[in-house]
Amino acid sequence: MNHRISESRVIEDRELAEYYSLMAKRYMKIPCQRVLKRVLAKGIEKGTALDIGTGPGIFPIFLSKALPDLRFKGIDLSPVMIDLAQENAINEGLRDKITFEVGSAYSLPCEDHSIDLILCINTLHHLERPIDFFNEAARALKGEGGFVIVDFHRDTQRVLVWIFDLFWRAFFGRHAKARRGFLESVRSSYTVGECRDFLQQSRLRNWKLYTRTVEMWVESIKPNPPLPPFRGCVVMANRGGLPTEDLIEDETRY
Repeated sequence: MNHRISESRVIEDRELAEYYSLMAKRYMKIPCQRVLKRVLAKGIEKGTALDIGTGPGIFPIFLSKALPDLRFKGIDLSPVMIDLAQENAINEGLRDKITFEVGSAYSLPCEDHSIDLILCINTLHHLERPIDFFNEAARALKGEGGFVIVDFHRDTQRVLVWIFDLFWRAFFGRHAKARRGFLESVRSSYTVGECRDFLQQSRLRNWKLYTRTVEMWVESIKPNPPLPPFRGCVVMANRGGLPTEDLIEDETRY
């Protein structure tokens, strides 16, 4: 998969959107748990969170239940998906905990440095301007804010793509328009090297990039604390009863 094939279309088919919503509610529990684990590892349990490309709202709904002091807003370009996300939140008793609205990854609906957590799950491959998105994330996040970005990567080993595509077709392939969804997403995704270049060119800082099988993860890391000012510790050691003028001076840094 050398060449990227864009998949930037917005889902407008209500039937297809409902099918994706149903399958996500049925099969996305483990991915949700993995994202929750990374969020907890960052110590983020309260504040304001933004889910970009929220689809039917599965991730903010799951995390809102696990972290009741975290208030989510989910955005998506698809009005159909936003309607479904709102319905899903109401059905889960979270009407007042999560808000959903039509919105763009290039113009996040928030003030500068006001967000504690940004999620972007399986959305990056839809974006034609990743650097602009990363810059927007940097603008939106508080200084101590965190982020978890997950997507496919086009340089995945072919055998892994083949295996995961079989699973996709088994679980999601009953709808004709969804049958090729996994392959289309992988072909539209960026390579690890491309993503690293985008990140390095952006204003987003303190990140790590790594892969897990067919997935590419980008998440925040805490910046290294500044080194303390150097102070020399002089240790005087009298070796074998030597006279004072022969004491050995050892320097230890701490």
